[in-house]
Amino acid sequence: MFSFTHKNTFCISLIHHTDRWNKMLKRFEYFDLSVCRWPAAMYPDDIIDTFHPDLQKGQRGCAQSHIQIWRHMVEHKLEYALILEDDACFDIDWKHKLNRFHLDSTQKNWHAIFLNASEPLHEIDKWSPALNQFLTGGYILSYTGATILLNTFHGCYHTSDWMTSRLQLLGNCYTYFPWLIIQEGADSTIGSGVEADHEKVVRCLSAVQYSLDNYK
Repeated sequence: MFSFTHKNTFCISLIHHTDRWNKMLKRFEYFDLSVCRWPAAMYPDDIIDTFHPDLQKGQRGCAQSHIQIWRHMVEHKLEYALILEDDACFDIDWKHKLNRFHLDSTQKNWHAIFLNASEPLHEIDKWSPALNQFLTGGYILSYTGATILLNTFHGCYHTSDWMTSRLQLLGNCYTYFPWLIIQEGADSTIGSGVEADHEKVVRCLSAVQYSLDNYK
């Protein structure tokens, strides 16, 4: 069973975008989540790592924000952390569904749990291995997962969700469908460079008769 506090729960957001943050605060209050607001990298001085040359400015800023949280996890020896972007919408029952994780003993050495993912699964209402899943609007990263990501991409970082998709190749990442987090996309402030495909979200959820009313 997971325990989330302001010490291991981070939401990436631009400090001066108060409207977006206030919207997230209402969600956190509803779900009784104590969250640390993590300043999104925005200015040239915020970018302290070397990135693949094909990345755009916004993608670098988004990735840098995630990387800094991964470093914070390792430096402070956090067992795991819930990492959110500032357009995350939660399944109303996400905590209960998350607590079903670990029921399978094969999942005990997990690296990451993706509450938000790009692709639907063939099986619904079941924790399944994540493979070629993108988006980093909401995920739980283990200390081991953070260490692997930092060691693997040190010297040439990529977009945050491409790096986490490579972590999935090790076979210790999991996800759930219907997704426990979906992204609004339209008013995200952190410049992830990923435009939320709202029509795809609606289509995939409708295919399993799961309403958007289940998200808050």
